[in-house]
Amino acid sequence: METDHKITIDSLISHEIEGKSIAIARYDEFIWKVRTGYAVFLYGSLGIIVGLVSKGTIELNGMTIYSILALVIGFSGFAALLDYSFMIAKLRVVNYRDKLIEFAFKRTKNGQANFNQEDELIDCLKSSGEKRESFDWSKRPGLYRIFFYYGGTCIVCIIASVLLKP
Repeated sequence: METDHKITIDSLISHEIEGKSIAIARYDEFIWKVRTGYAVFLYGSLGIIVGLVSKGTIELNGMTIYSILALVIGFSGFAALLDYSFMIAKLRVVNYRDKLIEFAFKRTKNGQANFNQEDELIDCLKSSGEKRESFDWSKRPGLYRIFFYYGGTCIVCIIASVLLKP
């Protein structure tokens, strides 16, 4: 027995809202894995270095401090860039999901939305995280958190290295 499954605009919008919500959750998971990995790697490395210095295995001199700073600044910069790129991708998905929710609301409220912007709807139904388009941070919070998280670690480590410098 063959069943006819007619694809409607409503089903497309519904499935895409669900798909984009899943994608947002996956971006969040990955962003927090980056942040957790950053903290574990960076502070673990610093802990090992401090342990080696306290045992006298390595000497805490200018070159060691500069090496530690290079590690902290380089790794923090890389992690911040990775975090930022995934955050941008996630927020693009959020924007397109929100547009689809607006379309769905208008269709529910009015029985039919005015789809004069059919191209815009089609664009919203496509994959959005990897699109190459600019993002307006003024509509979303979070940009300064990224810089505070990674930049704050750099600043603390720079201050500590200045205080530890022989």
